[in-house]
Amino acid sequence: MIPKEFERYFYDVKFKELDIHKDKNYIIGRVLDQGTLKDFKEIKKLFSDKEIIDTIIHSSEISRRTAYFFKNYFNISNPISCLTRQSTPEQKMLWPY
Repeated sequence: MIPKEFERYFYDVKFKELDIHKDKNYIIGRVLDQGTLKDFKEIKKLFSDKEIIDTIIHSSEISRRTAYFFKNYFNISNPISCLTRQSTPEQKMLWPY
């Protein structure tokens, strides 16, 4: 069950409809990105380190700051999606003036 205290982080969805198993990556990412140290401790009780690390590695929704913090915390050596270069090429100048 998702702790009631986490409801404040899910202002854009219906909190009661979140499923702890189906939406685990969304829940972990949002709480890591916006939560407190107390919230992180709660996430560690709900999910394994492997699940948390997988979310950090594959999420493009967490901030770069959060990704760097948890990369160091968990000593992650794999590339992290939100820290890699964007796949779209830089746009060329429209007017050369």
